[in-house]
Amino acid sequence: MQTRRIIRADGTEESLPRPVSTKDIARMIGAGPKGLDIVNLLQFGFPLWVMCVDGSGHETKTVDHGGGHFELVSIGHTKLVNEKATAIYRMRAPHSAHVIVGDVAIIPDDDYAE
Repeated sequence: MQTRRIIRADGTEESLPRPVSTKDIARMIGAGPKGLDIVNLLQFGFPLWVMCVDGSGHETKTVDHGGGHFELVSIGHTKLVNEKATAIYRMRAPHSAHVIVGDVAIIPDDDYAE
């Protein structure tokens, strides 16, 4: 059973007893100027849960693979690696080298879906 919560980069967790606005989530996790990115947590089944991460947590560059295919590639991160959040992410993408950085929020997508 999943619960709404904040997972801090230091491993501590804080419960979120009710839906919180995305503006408040961004403030609570210290999101930078790029705002929130949302990661679907399909491994939790339905109803869908999502991880809200700081969109400014990684420095990126755009790689042009040709044929109109572009990819954003992380070239470093500006916050501490969040080991717990990375483990949750890798449940869905076990072979990914990508890491989740900074504080995150885990919430049901239904909090905002219409």
